[in-house]
Amino acid sequence: MKEYPERMSLNEIWKNFEGFPLAHVATLDGNQPRVRAMSLISFDRELWLATNTHWGKVEQIRKNNHVEFTVSLKSQLGTGSVRATARAALVEDTETRTKLASAIPWFDQYWNDVDDSNFTLIRLDLTRILYDHPSDRKKYTVTLT
Repeated sequence: MKEYPERMSLNEIWKNFEGFPLAHVATLDGNQPRVRAMSLISFDRELWLATNTHWGKVEQIRKNNHVEFTVSLKSQLGTGSVRATARAALVEDTETRTKLASAIPWFDQYWNDVDDSNFTLIRLDLTRILYDHPSDRKKYTVTLT
């Protein structure tokens, strides 16, 4: 992924991940990218996804855990986006699954409980972020440390 010369910290853009924004998440199915819209979950300063186990993205992540996602941004002055790469980790830990389930407002609409075999929790370990600012129109590489 390219780099932009301007720099910004992760703390400065974190607000864009709050409130369950719609993210377009890409995985690899063999050599073919697959993109789908998902709610991005910001919890305890980490990013997560929740999905049905039988959907293709879970098997794709098992085979190749490199993912990329974008979140579109709007301001009165224009549009922008966050583009991030991450490593996706399937989370089996019951304590973590329980914490996240309680933070997901729609959890009960999809799954019976955290032990539901159709509930897959995915942690996104960020590796790189590019930020196209919706107001100042500058492009930033986000520092993750």
